[in-house]
Amino acid sequence: MSGKLQFRERLSGILELGNEKNKVLTTEEVEQYFEEDMLSEEQMELVYDYLLTQKISVMGYEKKGGAVISAEEKEEKLTPQERMYVEEYLKEISVLRPQNKVEEKLKYYSPKVVDIAIELYTEECMIEDLIQEGNVGLMMSLEPEVLSEKQILANIRQAMQMLLGEMEEIKHHDQKMIEKVSYLNECVKNLTEDLQRKPTLDELAAYMELTEDEVNDILRLTGEEDDEEE
Repeated sequence: MSGKLQFRERLSGILELGNEKNKVLTTEEVEQYFEEDMLSEEQMELVYDYLLTQKISVMGYEKKGGAVISAEEKEEKLTPQERMYVEEYLKEISVLRPQNKVEEKLKYYSPKVVDIAIELYTEECMIEDLIQEGNVGLMMSLEPEVLSEKQILANIRQAMQMLLGEMEEIKHHDQKMIEKVSYLNECVKNLTEDLQRKPTLDELAAYMELTEDEVNDILRLTGEEDDEEE
């Protein structure tokens, strides 16, 4: 048990370090922080995933796993409008005339940003948003003096994965809200049948084993908040 508590404290420490560094760490900084802990590769993956969920970007980290899907299958998932957007976006990139080394790198990596966006695309997140987040990761990667292409692509991918993680959290939260509203409606129906009248807020709270404030929070979602004082 003490080991788990110690590890949680270490996670809190690396999170604090990430916040101190404007939510950007490098893999070297993370590995150095946990150097004395002798973590396995799987445990380090959990650390990196934890940092991503906390909106801490780790430069040079590439999330592992995922099914192998062909480029054709990935593109088929896009809507016609999204495919048109991608085509127009790539056309605009192709005619750019770089004026310096940074712009040359932007032109070189921009099509790769699109490739990664298509690979990671899900119906919950528009392709435009993925590309935009990928470009943010790209711009951040061009700030250090020297980064390998592998590191730059990993940072682009990570920026998109962080956005997808946020979208997944929102989806999960929305689903929990739907479940709560559904449960509330079921309880109101059951109590109404038992009491032969509409239940009061305190009766509903007691039946649902929640506080009145918690029930009111759910009622707000249905537009039926009970503001009357008992």
